Amino acid sequence: MPAAKIYKTLRFAERKMASSPDLASLYQLLAKQPTPILPSGERRAVLGCGYVGEAVARAWKQEGHELWATTTRRERLSELSELADSPLIFDSTDSSTHLDFVADIDGILISFAPSKSSVVDLTQYRSTFLGGMQRLIETLDRRSHNSPLQLVHLSSCGVYGNRQGAITNETAPTDSEHPVNQVLVQAEEMIASIRSHRIKVCVLRLGGIYGPGRDIPAMLLSAAGGLVQRNGLNVPCWIHRDDIVRGVCFAFEQGLNDTYNLVNDTQLSGQELTDCLCERAGLPLAKWMKINTSDRVLNARVSNDKLKQLGFTFTHPCMVG
Repeated sequence: MPAAKIYKTLRFAERKMASSPDLASLYQLLAKQPTPILPSGERRAVLGCGYVGEAVARAWKQEGHELWATTTRRERLSELSELADSPLIFDSTDSSTHLDFVADIDGILISFAPSKSSVVDLTQYRSTFLGGMQRLIETLDRRSHNSPLQLVHLSSCGVYGNRQGAITNETAPTDSEHPVNQVLVQAEEMIASIRSHRIKVCVLRLGGIYGPGRDIPAMLLSAAGGLVQRNGLNVPCWIHRDDIVRGVCFAFEQGLNDTYNLVNDTQLSGQELTDCLCERAGLPLAKWMKINTSDRVLNARVSNDKLKQLGFTFTHPCMVG
């Protein structure tokens, strides 16, 4: 609520109070006014302002934080300038770009991601996650002051690999065989290694992301009556973009300093999920294959109990709800 409007509301309330001794009416009037959003005074950074990072940045801007946001694409700077106080270019493969600004930051969201491609490029994964993480850690090592720092790193539940559909929490072993999962786990270990009395590190392992512009249910429905070229017996996990934003904000509010699965309650196989969606829409069922068509598979009923026990709730608890 703009300051000018707050002032006008208060002046109007003063006039009402002067003309009437009915304080109950005054309280009712004030209760109808929206609560103003006041600046928090925190300095926060989003490293990797993509689909999720941009949504977090918007939420933080509404909370009044001073924002830094990075992108690898120069053409996005003007777009980010409307969102962040300081939009910057950072590319882990480009030594001319840097993260020196994090020396005076109160909180950082690490949302690195390789560029979109239908083919997984392992070299790009290594340079993005490991190279970017190494440069961040080196910069934080040069941080001179001792003020508290909260870090939240976005990882993936894909690191659990194929657990044959077993219930899986954060204590489960991660997949040590697939090279992409090796990179993601190594990135988690790197950032966790800098935990200290003044640096808290929260790792959020995400499910498959859906939300505005990523309508996964509609995509699955488009397969109605057809064949899906993937193993329908595997159990994936999911998370809505808005709940990722809420999860990141929750981690900052609570000062989380551990690893958590940030997934919704959906624990259905691919075949079960499309069956539910098609039945609700009155469409013929899709048929899935029963063999793996990819060497990187997530097949686990990933538990979100650890985060729920802290009081976190979901606005989109189930994809088919």
